[in-house]
Amino acid sequence: MILVLIGAGVIVGALKLRLGSATEPEPGFFPFVGGVLLLVLSSILLVQAFRGQGLANKAFGELRRPIILIVAMVIYVAILEEIGFVLATVMLSAMVLRILDTKSWWVLVAASLVLSVGSYVLFDRLLGVTLPGGVLTRLL
Repeated sequence: MILVLIGAGVIVGALKLRLGSATEPEPGFFPFVGGVLLLVLSSILLVQAFRGQGLANKAFGELRRPIILIVAMVIYVAILEEIGFVLATVMLSAMVLRILDTKSWWVLVAASLVLSVGSYVLFDRLLGVTLPGGVLTRLL
């Protein structure tokens, strides 16, 4: 129920901003879409809970993995400027893939490199978003 209320609040807040259109979004567009998604998905969960179809037998899942992910993200933010976007993102994505039980080390390394370098090329080179270069700019 709390997520339904949060989704509704986000929608109301987004409507106070300009929404624009899908081709020309304004400041309220993405919060509005996110609020609608949150409202719809949490409403589905709420209906399932009232029908008794929810997973009521397990109050909490495994806590170790989410805690490791949160710690990894805090470390990512702390080291991003110092070592740069590419290296920090390789390490974070490798950690996330390990948390998700990626068995093959080759898949883990390849996916981390492709994700990191690909997002760097997309945002820094193609879209002109300045990302921290870190250690790699000192080497080049």
